[in-house]
Amino acid sequence: MQEIGITGISLPVELLEYKKNTQKAPEGCSNINIPDFGVKLVKNDIGELEYSAYYSDSGELIKQVYYEGSSVSLIKHFRNKKLYYSENYKESKLYRKTTYDKNGNIFAITVFEYNRQNQIKSIRKSMQSNRFTVEYGYDDLKRVNSRKILVNNEVISEQEYKYDILDRIVEYKDNSQKINVYKISPNNKLIKYTITDSSGNEINIINKYLCSDYIGTDIELNGHKTSVKDLTYTDNVMLKKPFTSEDDLDFAVSSILKKSENGMTRRIRENNAIDIRINSNIEKNPMPISIRKLALLNIA
Repeated sequence: MQEIGITGISLPVELLEYKKNTQKAPEGCSNINIPDFGVKLVKNDIGELEYSAYYSDSGELIKQVYYEGSSVSLIKHFRNKKLYYSENYKESKLYRKTTYDKNGNIFAITVFEYNRQNQIKSIRKSMQSNRFTVEYGYDDLKRVNSRKILVNNEVISEQEYKYDILDRIVEYKDNSQKINVYKISPNNKLIKYTITDSSGNEINIINKYLCSDYIGTDIELNGHKTSVKDLTYTDNVMLKKPFTSEDDLDFAVSSILKKSENGMTRRIRENNAIDIRINSNIEKNPMPISIRKLALLNIA
C-alpha cells in the first residue's frame, strides 16, 4: 500500500517510517481519529522488526506476520477480531497449522513433514480425538505417484498413480479398483477409460463429443451396453492429481467417508460425531455413477 501526499507522488510503505512529519493538519481535522489500515510495522525495544500487522480498509486486523531475522516464523490470521488460525514456519516451510474455534480453543492441529527434496512427505491432522494422515510418494520426475490414507494409524486406502508424457494420470489403483485411461483428447477431454473393481467387474466408458461438445457416454458392464448423457463420466474424480496440501487430506478422507459407512468410518462417526470439512470440489463434482455403484458393491 502507498501513501499519496501533497508532493503528488506515492511512497512505498517500507519508506513511510523515514518520512518527516512537520506539516500541520488543517484546521478542524486535529481531532479526527483515523483507524489503522494497510500495513503497520511493529518493532521491539532495540529497534528490530518484530512483526507486521495487516488491516482491511475498515481498519480490522487481518493478520500478523512475525519474523526471525529476515525469515517468516509465524503468521496469525484473524476473523471478526478473533484468532482464526496460526501457521508456524521453519526454513520458509510451513510445518504446523493450528485452527481455533470461536471461543479461542484449539479445534485442529495439522503437521507437515518434508523429505530431503523439500517435498511434502506427510500431512497429519489431529481433530477432536482422531488423527487423519496422508503420506505421499514421488516418481523420478517429482510427481506424486502414491498416496496412503490413515485414520488413527490404521491404513484405510493405498492409492497409486501413473502418468503419460504430458503429465496426465493414465492409471489409478487403490484397494477396491483400478482405472486405466486409454484415450484423452488433445484438449485433455477424457474419452475412453476402464474401471475394474476388486470383484472382477469391468466397466468400459466411452465419452462422445461433437465439435468439442459432449453428446453422451457409452457404458459397458461385463459385456452389457447402454448409453447415457451424464457429464460426470467426463470428469472422474479418482483421476485428479493429488496436490499435497491440507485440502488434499480433507478431500481424500471425506471422499472415503462419503463412499462407505461401514467399518472404521462408522466407528469414527459414532464415537466422536466428527464433522469432516468436505472439499467444495466434491460437492460441485459428484462422483460418476460407475464409482458410486462400486461403493455400493463394497458396502454390500
